[in-house]
Amino acid sequence: MIETDLAAFTQALHEAATTTHTPQRLSALRRAAEHYHGPFAHGGDYPWSDSVRASLASKAADAVAALAHHAEHTGARQDADDALALLDKAITLSPTHERLYQHAIRLHQAAGRHDTARHTFTLLERNLKELGLEPDPATRALLTTRTRTAHLG
Repeated sequence: MIETDLAAFTQALHEAATTTHTPQRLSALRRAAEHYHGPFAHGGDYPWSDSVRASLASKAADAVAALAHHAEHTGARQDADDALALLDKAITLSPTHERLYQHAIRLHQAAGRHDTARHTFTLLERNLKELGLEPDPATRALLTTRTRTAHLG
């Protein structure tokens, strides 16, 4: 029998999708995110792998985003720290996935790390600029809104 990260990743996603028990779902999402180590068949230029590669990357980002969303709403420091570690890894693997940056910015701000939130936004700007793109106004508003609130409070 051969064990692969892909099989473990897929199994964890299946478990997350089929359980209604929140702790089990979160555990399965965590396992899925930990098993994703980068693009499928990295380095191989196989036409058939492009759609698989994109689908797996999207599923990995969705798993991390779900964990971050949970952490944003529980307010638990350990959940936030765990989510931020996974977000850092996911952002490294998908440097232009803006939704991941949005979660990271919100979690950093909630922890009072406004400089880190601004740095995260700057990293997004730089990565998107390489593609001739700019951050979504909603992402920019995260910094503007939180910064104003922090100065007023």
